[in-house]
Amino acid sequence: MLPIAAISALATAISVSPSAAAHESADRRIHAQVIQIVDGDSLTVAIDGEMVRVRLAGIDAPEGRQPYTTRSKKSLSELCFWIEAELSSITKDQYGRTVATVQCNGLDASREQVRRGMAWVRAGHADDPELQRLQEEARAAGQGLWASTQPVPPWQWNKERERR
Repeated sequence: MLPIAAISALATAISVSPSAAAHESADRRIHAQVIQIVDGDSLTVAIDGEMVRVRLAGIDAPEGRQPYTTRSKKSLSELCFWIEAELSSITKDQYGRTVATVQCNGLDASREQVRRGMAWVRAGHADDPELQRLQEEARAAGQGLWASTQPVPPWQWNKERERR
């Protein structure tokens, strides 16, 4: 396993020079123990004794008091809690958060959350074309949050809360 400094350096390099570093990191896989589920799109992993919060790539899950928040978190917990996960495509987002593709027991956690209707595809942030297809299937089947007549994506939920 890589020490936390190596993960941070890799993510920083990717955010500074996406074309060169992204290619280099595409083959790099880091194994880490999932020790906490923060919400439906974030978890904490332990790497060499250090804790790192990781946001799942390409998705956005319900926020705070938003409908389906608890179910989304429970779903991610069922997928990944206390599992040795495999992280790849590690980057930093515009807020400095670590973002990665996370595999738990051979399942892509982002894809599975979307397939279950527990998260939205993050508009403009999803590099995986499969995510959009899975979202359309979940919507058509009325899975999870799509059972609601008008589910509100987290980015709209947050804007509406700021206005109040």
